[in-house]
Amino acid sequence: MMRFFARRLFGLVAVVVMVTVVTWISIHGLRPEAFAFDTRPTLQQLGDYLVQAFLHLEFGNSWENNQPPVAGMLRAGLPADLQLLLGGMTFGLLLGITAGTFVGSRPRTRAGRLVEGVSMIFLCAPVYVVGLSVLLLFGVGIAITGIGFIPVKYVPFDESPLRWLGSMIVPWIVVGLPLAAVCERMMNSSMREVLHEEFVRTALSKGISERRMLRRHAVPAAAAPVLTLAGVTVPVMVTNMVLVELTFSIPGVFQTFRSSMDNEDYPVIMGIVISAAVLVAIGSLLVDLALAWLDPKTRNAI
Repeated sequence: MMRFFARRLFGLVAVVVMVTVVTWISIHGLRPEAFAFDTRPTLQQLGDYLVQAFLHLEFGNSWENNQPPVAGMLRAGLPADLQLLLGGMTFGLLLGITAGTFVGSRPRTRAGRLVEGVSMIFLCAPVYVVGLSVLLLFGVGIAITGIGFIPVKYVPFDESPLRWLGSMIVPWIVVGLPLAAVCERMMNSSMREVLHEEFVRTALSKGISERRMLRRHAVPAAAAPVLTLAGVTVPVMVTNMVLVELTFSIPGVFQTFRSSMDNEDYPVIMGIVISAAVLVAIGSLLVDLALAWLDPKTRNAI
């Protein structure tokens, strides 16, 4: 398992560095006039930036209003981003696997069709529409229903752990719903195939209950493709986090993305891109570890 972890970690670090190189070259190639003050050779500039970014964790200073270093902004915002990503992934995977198991083990029932219909709605609905709708219906102080119980502002964990949890529940749900919908459809399909396997019939013939068979045999076998799909979906989740942060006022690194683009604040843009790549790498690594734990053939094949 440790060798698998080391190989995956090395590969993801290489991907983050490559994303940084491509983004840096793209920005400098498209807007060379913005960097005309630096007369050093291009490769030397790129090498110095990579050394500063990945060995010293320094990303330069913001060009807008003499703000503090970009590294400080990233350190302040990344914890909220990690909380949002991990909470959304956990909610999406648990709900998607549970719903897919229910539908796959009860095909063509009314309850199953209802779950599939709701899943399709959240698969198609943009996250900002879902988030704003929830706030307008149940947000504290702005609820048009008169029942406001959802916090509309983020509360830091060190200020109040209980209020922090309350302020993060709905953002986790909004971020995780598209993942849950995708996982439900995959788990549904995978479960229907697994239930026709010989080992399932053998388990039932030994007299164990259907619920125990699903929990101990069918679900672990059917969940491997779901985790693989979840790993592919992580970049989409990170993209959705940009909108969720703005909707729920979560102080992550993406809060300044719009203003940085408008002001052509390239050091901040580079820092945000690197942060997004790191978040995708962390999410993908966690999914890979879960898949390797669930399916030993996966870690032996890599």
